[in-house]
Amino acid sequence: MVTELESDPKSLKTVQSAVVVFYATWCADCKASEEIEFKLAEEFKDQVVFYRLDAVNLEEIADSYQIDRYPTYIFFKKGKPLRGPLVEPVEYGEAKNWLEIQIEKAKRIR
Repeated sequence: MVTELESDPKSLKTVQSAVVVFYATWCADCKASEEIEFKLAEEFKDQVVFYRLDAVNLEEIADSYQIDRYPTYIFFKKGKPLRGPLVEPVEYGEAKNWLEIQIEKAKRIR
């Protein structure tokens, strides 16, 4: 499941691990990315919660994370972003590899 987020991802302090996908409704790559997001959300449902954030309607939030290309995936651990966002993924394997790396990084952070 992928949930629409309408607030700053910092509010996800109670969520152990989350991916927030910053997108624009007019963006063709974002529409294509939805399938990847839903597939990853299902495959990693016991480890990560997925959210989508409309970066156009919530521009101030997107700007605070320096989002300038869509879609951009950012991994959060307890409301804090990890370095190394995934920008404009084009295939499932690329996104899955990125996610696995982020999960491993998050395990090493207290």
